[in-house]
Amino acid sequence: MPERTADPTTGTINEPLPPERGLASQWVGLLLAPAAFFLHLQFAYAVVPWACRHRNDFWIHASGIASVILAAIGTFVAWSVWRREGGDAPGEGYGISSRARMLAVTGLGTSAIITLILVAQWVAAFVVSSCE
Repeated sequence: MPERTADPTTGTINEPLPPERGLASQWVGLLLAPAAFFLHLQFAYAVVPWACRHRNDFWIHASGIASVILAAIGTFVAWSVWRREGGDAPGEGYGISSRARMLAVTGLGTSAIITLILVAQWVAAFVVSSCE
């Protein structure tokens, strides 16, 4: 693991990013649910004519459950990053931990709302026929 180094021009200490604070989990928590929503919307619109013609809503429900699962995973990842960083509000600080908390809290809120929206859309697929 690289050592801590000091930047001579600013005097800040550059700490290597530990693997558990990786950017990948922060961005997954922020962007997985919106990506699942977009993919669900596109796929559902594309498959509706086929589902109506064949009177088979399987793919509409499959995309609904897959998108809800993906969005829930994004919510869980954002929550786990937030808990790992202490579970505090982001605050006005700067640095790795503040950025991680900011991305985690934003991802947690966004992902939770999008997960609920996807559940509502999936439930609507049970009530409204694909031909209506």
